Amino acid sequence: MAVGTAARAELPVTTAVGEAASIPGAISSPGAVSVAGRALGVTGLAAVGVLHLVWAAGSPWPARDADALADAVVGSASVPGAGPTAAVAALAIGGAAVTGGVGGDRPVATLIRAGAAAALIARGLVGGVVATRILRLPVPSARFRRLDRVVYRPVCLLLGAAVAMGMSGAARGTKMGPEAHRHGR
Repeated sequence: MAVGTAARAELPVTTAVGEAASIPGAISSPGAVSVAGRALGVTGLAAVGVLHLVWAAGSPWPARDADALADAVVGSASVPGAGPTAAVAALAIGGAAVTGGVGGDRPVATLIRAGAAAALIARGLVGGVVATRILRLPVPSARFRRLDRVVYRPVCLLLGAAVAMGMSGAARGTKMGPEAHRHGR
């Protein structure tokens, strides 16, 4: 089987009570898992980056106004300025590019991928209240704490895991997009 192709098989799993089971038709190729992780990581990080660019440009979308946006995403009375928000956008979009394969297997690209995965997982584990303390922001509102618990933390964990899973194929040369087709993968 060529690298990056997926085999459909019965994937052995263990249930929550320790019984053996299988998932029929599951994708069992590590290359497919890597490509899926990279695709999810790229898409998620790019979306986060674009959303921050929208906010840096002054739009409160999807909130009704700047006050509602500040309460939802920072948990305080005002949003960070355009500069810090644009910096977050640049980091997210840059992370998306490197997650997608920019930089190849160069050590610096691998370090950026690992750093992005670790930072996202850490943010997901410690939560926004700790993050606001680290950034010396005011104690976040109840709305932010609720959104952090049900949206932001799970999204960070998912994206961090996706970036980490995407790294597993990078060393084997698993490619995404047009590159994959040019190389028969």
